[in-house]
Amino acid sequence: MSGFYVDAPGSYGDRSVRIEVLEAPKGSPWVVCLFHGVYGVASLEEGNKYGDLARRLSERGITTCLVETSRDERNRSDFPDRSDWAYAAFSGKKYGQELFDHMSGLSKVSELFPDGRICLWGFSLGGIDSLMIAGGAVEPVSDLGLEVPSVPLDRVEALVISGSGDTLRSGSSIKTSLPVLSSICEPEVLREACRNVEVSSVDFFYGSEDDTFDELSCRRLFDLISVSSSYFTVIDGADHPFRSLDGVPSTQPLDLMAETVSAHLQGQPGDCPR
Repeated sequence: MSGFYVDAPGSYGDRSVRIEVLEAPKGSPWVVCLFHGVYGVASLEEGNKYGDLARRLSERGITTCLVETSRDERNRSDFPDRSDWAYAAFSGKKYGQELFDHMSGLSKVSELFPDGRICLWGFSLGGIDSLMIAGGAVEPVSDLGLEVPSVPLDRVEALVISGSGDTLRSGSSIKTSLPVLSSICEPEVLREACRNVEVSSVDFFYGSEDDTFDELSCRRLFDLISVSSSYFTVIDGADHPFRSLDGVPSTQPLDLMAETVSAHLQGQPGDCPR
């Protein structure tokens, strides 16, 4: 399977939001707009988590668009240390700029697929951004003096949130002093966005070995969303990035999420209802 890429306006660094698209050859009208976590790299390269997930969805007839936010550097492999990468690629970037980029990406995806039913799927900070966008919380963007991208909320019909909570776990290794994270919105802003979400279905995934958020912080957000078709799935043994089970590298978390989301989006019976 091969894809293509397009650019949308970005708010920082190279001023480009890069979108890689993997169209399903046939199948459902759903288009998944996939948002990576903080400092993430999203591409269709073999071994990239988001690309691997896109291929799983394509096999099930669902088109996927990987949205990679603007930055100064895109050569993540040159920076083995996470903090060095964060400063090299995102130094000075504000949370509102990251949110702007995801909104800009969504706007471009809606133009590419004017008849598609859009599902926002976000990992970690990307999940937080998905909730903020779906809940109409644009203040972090407008407060920076940026023009808020036009987002077709009426076409966002589903949300998938993987490993996103409202409060970091005590002792988390995440450094909130790093770029983007140092200016993230207060938890109550995110909670209010959740109260305003209006979609047809919601899937939350949580890894029991998540060292960034505890389960309660994720369930708080889930419980604030008033949607009849909503599911909270705990993946036993999965870590925060959903790349391992019980400390061993594994693709099983991706397999389970892709299968579950595909079933829910395409109207098949699912497990773990609210």
